[in-house]
Amino acid sequence: MNMTTEKKVLQFPTLAEPNIETILSRFLKSEQKRLKVRTYRRYREVIDLMKHCMNAYGANDLQSSSDIALYDRLSYHKNIDFCAIFGPEKILPSVSHFLNYFMIRKVMASEALLQAAGTVTKRLIKWLEEQGFVGKEEADKATAIAAEAARELPAAERLARLLYEYAQQYAPRYWTTEIDDYFTVDKVEPGLLHLSAMTSADSVEVGVPKDITDHCRVGWQVNLLLGKTRNGWSILETGNVYPS
Repeated sequence: MNMTTEKKVLQFPTLAEPNIETILSRFLKSEQKRLKVRTYRRYREVIDLMKHCMNAYGANDLQSSSDIALYDRLSYHKNIDFCAIFGPEKILPSVSHFLNYFMIRKVMASEALLQAAGTVTKRLIKWLEEQGFVGKEEADKATAIAAEAARELPAAERLARLLYEYAQQYAPRYWTTEIDDYFTVDKVEPGLLHLSAMTSADSVEVGVPKDITDHCRVGWQVNLLLGKTRNGWSILETGNVYPS
């Protein structure tokens, strides 16, 4: 009796079809029909930034060993971008990183662009769900992140601008001690911020105009250079503000 042995053929990993690039192009094409020209330009700007973010950082969210191996093979050895390798299921895991890290730490974005980033992302999530590319539960979670970002990111940028303008006008001429750090806002009182440094045990109180404290939120992080004067701690220079 003749015995035949079936050989298993291992398929070489291939690019997703459709991949993220294709999906985002479809989204923009569908939105262009209903948007004014200026609004569409903003949508395209946000989507381009999202692609840059995923191409640069999307691999950090990969969970399975097969996905990691696929990315390593096609990205490092064939120079193929993340958005060309993977499909739409990899978009939502990148939403939080895109809005809460990339847009505020890697992009010199205006308040309008930061707000648009949250708004466009919400619309994209809804479209992905409508097209059947993602499920309702994961879409709802991502939408909550995008909605919060649409509120908080422009507010944080507004606070950063107010702090910068205040420091430019009212920074003291003389001080004795400096602290240059990222500070967490522990408490907000009218005209007074209670801050704790992130890299040391320093806790300080900084007097600022009420207009600034009105825009500040507990838990936010602020990059500041502080100087100690005879009247207490004062702001010398300012950096970004990061929502919690």
